[in-house]
Amino acid sequence: MSTTRSTVLSVLGVLILVVLVTGLVLTIKRLSGEPGPTRRAEGVDLRRRRRNQLTFGALDVLVAVAVLVFFNAVAIVLGEIVGGVLFVVTTIAGLSALCTALDRHMGPLPSTALESRRRGTITGATLFGVIFTATAVTGQLPFFRLWAAPLAAITYAAAVHLQWSRQRDPVTV
Repeated sequence: MSTTRSTVLSVLGVLILVVLVTGLVLTIKRLSGEPGPTRRAEGVDLRRRRRNQLTFGALDVLVAVAVLVFFNAVAIVLGEIVGGVLFVVTTIAGLSALCTALDRHMGPLPSTALESRRRGTITGATLFGVIFTATAVTGQLPFFRLWAAPLAAITYAAAVHLQWSRQRDPVTV
C-alpha cells in the first residue's frame, strides 16, 4: 500500500472514530437529560395510536431491515472487519433513531421526549440483538439474511406491545 493511501485511510479512520465517540457521548447525554414537556392523551384515540404503531411501525422496520441486509453485505465485503464494526454501530444507532421517531410519533401517551428516546433506544438495540443472535445461531454470520426483516418486524411489534402494556393507563384492544 502506498504511503499516500495509508495516510488518507489513517486520517479517515481517526475522523470516523472521533465522530463515533462524539455521537455516543451525545447519545448518553440525551438519554439522561431533561425529560421535556409531557404530551397528554386528551383528545387522542389511544387504541388507534397503538394499532398504528404496531402495524405501520412494524412495516417501517421490515423495510429498513431489508435495506440493512444489503448494506450489511456491502460493508463487510468492501470494508472487511472495520466495515463490519462500523456497520454494527451505525445499524444500532439507526434502528434506535427510527424506533425513537416512531415512538414519538405513535407511541404511548402520556409521555415525554425522554421516555420516547429511552423506549426507542431500547427497542432499536433489542432489534439488532435479536437479528444478530438469530443469524449467529443459524451459523450465517457475518452476513444477515433477508429473513431478518420479518423477524425484526415481529420483534418490534412484540416490544411495542410490551411498552404499551406497561404504560400507566394501559389500553386494551
